[in-house]
Amino acid sequence: MVHPYSIGLSYGWSDDALNEEGHNLLNQLANLLGVEDSMREIFEMEHMETMPAISQGIGAGVSALRSYIQDLESWFPDEGEQHARHLGRSALDVGLTRSGWKEAYAWMEGIGLGRAFAEGAWMEKEVARDCDLPEFFNHPKKLLGL
Repeated sequence: MVHPYSIGLSYGWSDDALNEEGHNLLNQLANLLGVEDSMREIFEMEHMETMPAISQGIGAGVSALRSYIQDLESWFPDEGEQHARHLGRSALDVGLTRSGWKEAYAWMEGIGLGRAFAEGAWMEKEVARDCDLPEFFNHPKKLLGL
């Protein structure tokens, strides 16, 4: 499962180094997504295992990481739940599988949107159907076969 925080790690460490600004941006991303310290440590250790032992980088991934976070900040706090509900309803409309539900729900729960996703899928609440989902949701869309 590709977690949004792991995507941020990939951006920040793109040249196998992380500078102070990159570290601060990763803190900001973790706070935005509600990633607990224990989960953050797991994601970071998994990422570190993929890196070379010696790095010549300077933290050049800061620009991409900053753009990623700015994009999330532009919609996530206000529209994240709405998008999660829409994704849940869309999955139900096309046919929701047990494995798709489990994996997508785990992903959504990992970013604090599990309840809204479940509401969209199971509650008879009206959900905006003309909502364009941000690219951020491509992974759960793939899990759901959308």
